[in-house]
Amino acid sequence: MRLPWKYILVSFTVGLLLGGSVGLYYAHDLARQWMRKGPEAFLRRLDHALHLTDPQRAEIRTLLNTNHEKIAAYQDAVRKTTRAQIRTHLSTDQVVRFDAMVAKHDADRRKRGGK
Repeated sequence: MRLPWKYILVSFTVGLLLGGSVGLYYAHDLARQWMRKGPEAFLRRLDHALHLTDPQRAEIRTLLNTNHEKIAAYQDAVRKTTRAQIRTHLSTDQVVRFDAMVAKHDADRRKRGGK
């Protein structure tokens, strides 16, 4: 009689772990998509839900574009600072390999349409 409860508990735990992993993956992916697509997709959702007027749409588009650029600039600054901090902890040959990794990562990001 106790054996089925063990299977239920194991199944529940596995489901919880898988669900959490998938949720974290898609949350990260959604954030990345928003940065890639820009604020236009968000503006379309707002317009659809709130039925914005033309002046509202223009003002909100300006706000979203400005803040999107601020976020991208902030991300670039944090990325550069972090890379510089990492370099201070590496040996000379590790810095060379790290720079090669960074260059490849940057090239991949540009290829995907990121900045």
